[in-house]
This record gives sequence, C-alpha cells and structure tokens, in this order.
Amino acid sequence: MLTLLAIISYISFLMLITLPSIYGIVISALLCVVGSSLIFWKKPLKTIDIFSKFFRDPDFYFSLLFTAYFGFCFYNRWKGSAKIQLISSIISIPSGIITAIAAVCLSLCGLFFLYCVIQQLKKPLSPFIAKPFIRILISCVIVSIATVMLAQVMLDIRIFSMGYFKFFWGTLIVFITILAFYCLTGWIKTSIAIGTGIYMLISTINVYIYSFSRRLFEPVDIFSAGTAMNVLNNFNLFPIPGRILVGLGIWLALIIFLFIKFLKTKYRLPAKRRIILAVCCIIGIVSISGYASTLKIYTWRNHGAIINGYILDFAANFKVISVDKPDGYSVENINKTADKYSNNADETDKKPHIIVIMDEAFSDLSILGDIQTNKEVTPFISSLKENTVSGYTLTSISGGTTANSEYEFLTGNSMSWMLPNIVPYQQYIHSSTYSMVSYLKSNYDYQCIAMHPYLASGWNRPSAYSHLGFDKTMFINDFPQKDYIREYISDKEMFDTVIDTYEKNKNNPLFLFGVTMQNHSDYTYSKDDFNKSISLVGYDNDYPKAEQYLSLIHETDKAVEHLVSYFESVDEEVVIVFFGDHQPILEDDFYDNIANKKGATQLEDRQNRYKVPFFIWANYDIEEKQVECTSLNYLSSYVYDVAGLPLPPYNQFLRELEEKIPSINVQGFYSLESGCYLPFDQASKKEKEWILKYEQLQYNSLFDIKNRNKKLFPTLK
Repeated sequence: MLTLLAIISYISFLMLITLPSIYGIVISALLCVVGSSLIFWKKPLKTIDIFSKFFRDPDFYFSLLFTAYFGFCFYNRWKGSAKIQLISSIISIPSGIITAIAAVCLSLCGLFFLYCVIQQLKKPLSPFIAKPFIRILISCVIVSIATVMLAQVMLDIRIFSMGYFKFFWGTLIVFITILAFYCLTGWIKTSIAIGTGIYMLISTINVYIYSFSRRLFEPVDIFSAGTAMNVLNNFNLFPIPGRILVGLGIWLALIIFLFIKFLKTKYRLPAKRRIILAVCCIIGIVSISGYASTLKIYTWRNHGAIINGYILDFAANFKVISVDKPDGYSVENINKTADKYSNNADETDKKPHIIVIMDEAFSDLSILGDIQTNKEVTPFISSLKENTVSGYTLTSISGGTTANSEYEFLTGNSMSWMLPNIVPYQQYIHSSTYSMVSYLKSNYDYQCIAMHPYLASGWNRPSAYSHLGFDKTMFINDFPQKDYIREYISDKEMFDTVIDTYEKNKNNPLFLFGVTMQNHSDYTYSKDDFNKSISLVGYDNDYPKAEQYLSLIHETDKAVEHLVSYFESVDEEVVIVFFGDHQPILEDDFYDNIANKKGATQLEDRQNRYKVPFFIWANYDIEEKQVECTSLNYLSSYVYDVAGLPLPPYNQFLRELEEKIPSINVQGFYSLESGCYLPFDQASKKEKEWILKYEQLQYNSLFDIKNRNKKLFPTLK
C-alpha cells in the first residue's frame, strides 16, 4: 500500500512540474532517480506517522509552499489547453474548474512525495552535514539558488530562461552578498536574512514597477524614489499580487526551515578565517563586476530578466553610473564639426510667443491597430490643418519616465546612448546646460517659464529647470486647484493657467513649457466623479483601463480646443506646440488582441509603441506640413521654423542629421537606405559615421563640460 502511494505521489509531482522542454526532460530524469529511491527505499517511510507528524513538522510547511507554487504553475499552464477545453465541452464543466481540481489533487499527492523525499535524504546525509561549516555552506548555496529562482517566479518568468551559466552568476551574486555580511557580522542567520532579504525586497519592488510601467526596476531608479512616492497614492498596491505572496511565502518558509532544522547550532567563524573569506568575497565581487560589464543591456519590457536573469541584470545595470567617451572622441573633432555651422542668430522683429505643452501620456492608439470606439476620441486635434505642422514623433520612453522626453525636446540630445532608466535631470544635469531655453533667452531675450501642476520634487525638476535656463518655475501650489479629473489637476485648469500666465507676461516674448498631469497612470479610478465617455466597440468592458485612458484623452481634446480658440483671438503672434511624452500602460490583452501588429517586423512593431502625435499651430499664416515620423530630439527645429527664427548651430547639425536619419531613439533608428527601422549595430558605414558624430557632440554637450564647444552649446552664466 505504501509503495502504491509512493508511486502515485511521484507521478503526481512529476506531472506538476514537467514542461515540454529540455529543462522539463532534465527534471523528469532527475525525478526518476529520486522517485525510484522513494518507491523502493521503504523502511524510513514506514516510520512516518502522517497524522501525528505532518502538522508539527516544519518540513511539511516547507513542502506545502513549494507544491502550492507548482500547483499554481500547473493551473496557469493548462487552464487554456485545447485538451482541457475539449474535456470541458464533453462534461459541461468550465475548464477553469477542471484545471483547478486537477491542480489541487496533484498538489496533495505531490506534497506527500516532496515531504517523503526530504525525510529520505536527511538520514544518509546527516553525517556529512553535521559539521557546522558544511551546514552553513549548504544553507548559503540553497538560499542563494532559491532567491534567484524566486526573483524570476515573482516576475512570472521561467526560472531558467537565462540559461544555466547566467543562472550560476546570479546565484553567485546572492552567495557573495551573504558571505560579505557574514564577514562583517559573524552571524550566519543574520547574514542569510539580510543578504537574501535585500534581493527579495528588490524583486517585490520590481513586480510593482513592472506592473505600473512595463519596465524593470534597476539601480538608477533609486534616484527616482522621491518621484515614485509622489504618485504612489494614485496606484493600486492592493490586493498584493499573488506572485509576491507566493515568492515571499516560499522565501520565508525556507529561511525558517534552515534556521530551525539546519542551523540549530551556533557557529562563529574565527576572525582569521573571516579575513580569508573577505578576500574571497572581494575576488568574487571583482569577477562578477567584470562579467556583468560584458552583458548587453535590454530596454524592452522584461527582456533583461528573461535573457540575463533579473538579479544578474540588476547588477549589470550598475554600469549606467559611468559614461565612457564615444569612439574617436576628441575636442579637435568637435571644433571641426562646429566650424561647419554658422552662428546666424541676429536681431529680428519676429519673436512670437512660444507655448509648448507636453501632455502626459497623450497618444494615438490607432497606429497600433484597428481600434473602433463609440465616437471619435480627438475630433478637434484631428481637425487641425490650417497653419499647422503635424505628424508623429518617436520618444525614447514607453509608459513612464516623463522627464526624459522633456530632456530630448529641450536639449536636442537623444537618450539613444544612455543606458536604461537613466534620467539626465537627476544624474547628469548639475550645472548650466545648453538647451532651447538658454538659447532663446540669451539670443532673443525670451522670458522662459516652466510649469507642471504637480509636486516640485518629481524628477529633480526645480534644479534641472534652473540649469536649463528657465527664469521661473510653477508647480502645484501655483495653480488654483479647483478643477480635478480623477485626482489630478485637469488639462483644462492647466491651460487656463497657461492663458493667465501669458496675459501677465505678454509684453515680452514668452517661452512657456508646460507638462500636464491629467492623463497620468494608472487607469483604474472608480469613483463617481469621473465617467467613461469612450468605449471600445465590440467589447463589453473587457478593457476598462483602455477605455478610461481614451476617455481622458477625449477630455484633453476639449481642453486643447479651448486653448487654441483663445489664442486665435489674441493680437500677438503665438505658436502652440503640443505633443505627448509617451504611450500609456494598459492591459496586456488589449495590445495582444486589439492593437494587433499589422504584420510588422518585431522592431517596427516595437517602434510603434514609442510613437506619439504632435502638432505645431500658429495664429498667423505658416506653411502647412504633414510629418510622417520624426523624433523628439529634432522637434525644436520645427518650432524654430514656424516661429521664423534662424536655426541655432546645433539645430543646423540636427537638421542635416535628420536628412540622413529621419528618426532615432533608444530602440534604434529609421534607415533611409534600408527603408525600415534598424538597431544601431546594423547601421551602414555612412549611417554609423553620422550616428557616432551625434554621440560625440552629445558627450561634449553633457559630460565634457571643461571642453564644451561654446559655438554649438552656449550656456548661461
């Protein structure tokens, strides 16, 4: 009877975890050996009193958490299976219920298997692991492996997606961290708890960051902690995602198991051996740093965690702190390039007021696929044709990090050569920096004002705006705070404040740069003071986030009509620039099922997720133009053209660059030679020359402050 139970439990556990892959085959083979041991090694099993020992033994709870996780994976893997669907249709029971029953039954049997395996292994291994140092070493290895696995589990990624070699390096990172704390404290339990707890905390934060912005949490995000806290109350943190509960539960169970069952005896390594261990840690850290520096950094979604493993990818991203000189960079080369462009700024009577609105998450989702709505989302903006330059522009961000779109527009630089999650406002702009603001101010005496109807602490804006040349900044306390949509100041109130600011400062040419807040994620607001006005045709509230987002954009369209209507009637010449900073984060199914790929290549489809609409409108006659797709670093040149102002030297270079490379961002560039988007490493020789020259100029502008070229990058004193 016991043998039969062992066979059933073994097969159940095998069914729970086997995957149709090489990984699944390897696991199955290993379990064949372990299962055979369980089946034929009967004597220890006969001593197990299931009813009296199970609920008093930590081994049981350790086994329970792991089998619960395997059951959870089994359910997710099979609930949509065609075979389950067929069975469901035959017996008229929902497929989800059938899969859940199967998962529970297999988990209960698998629980017995895992518990018995632990009991079987304890006796023969006990003489070997009796030595305290061996127990410590084994504990550190086990908990390091588990931490790397759980980091993947919590992100809902296959445990060994990165391959066994990179998995080893990720494990080594956690292992070295534990040993480093052990060298400092001498207490192994404290070291294990802190050393692994750090990575579990990072992994937990990562789950939330990824769910809100569809990008991974990386080291440079620590600098953005203040910004994150600003908007934290507007995101739904509860209920806590199941992956977090499972991950933290397994980690806690493992820690308790090791502390109670494995590390009972206190053991303190002598000081001399701890010094040797510290030297080993240093060697390990150097080795890890060297290897991590060779890894490719991935910016798209969770590819970094899939390809490198999250913990190893997190370590690899520490290199974003340092910035290397581009190949062939020299001050002489920069000066030669600068000499090609004339400083043609001169006195002119044509100094129109320039109002720039970067609208939070404003985008046109129709570029992603055939999206039908109950009414037109942006009827007014779509109708703008007369005295308007309009089209689409690439951004370098998707779903968040608004400040980077500001940076590209205002400076003419690109985020293309900056590593993931860098925010120049926070990491790099700490002194006077060239921008459109400083140029207009120093050459044409524009009064420059920046406004944002939210907290000043976001993205280090007050300091960055000052270094870029703004005379005045306005944040939430400078707004009436009377008209809210959801929990943010509406675009209508923002634009009314723009109008009021213009009226107070119209005696001098005004450059106003405003960043809105109304459409900020996430899109799960459910109070009665906001009603959905846009719905998707053919879907019965299947995508509430998408519909709430589209309803917000519809409100923005009304506010833009109000803004343009006002400036149509003023006597002074005014230019209004309007664009979105990035696309929103909506339901994954929405992008998969509605926003289809239209047969595009992978990179082309990816670039569609970085496109936002823009328009430049003037209340006087200008040449109308439709731009298929530019990028934010070029957009200021269009503004100078509409305003009738000569291009600054740097924009002359950008205009020439745009003729060769029409759009560029962190994902790649549009190649005229190939007629499609390409990653940078596939650029032709001529394209590489232009891209490298651009990178060199950007380095001179932002990093080589001592040798900054004053002709291309004049800054305010």
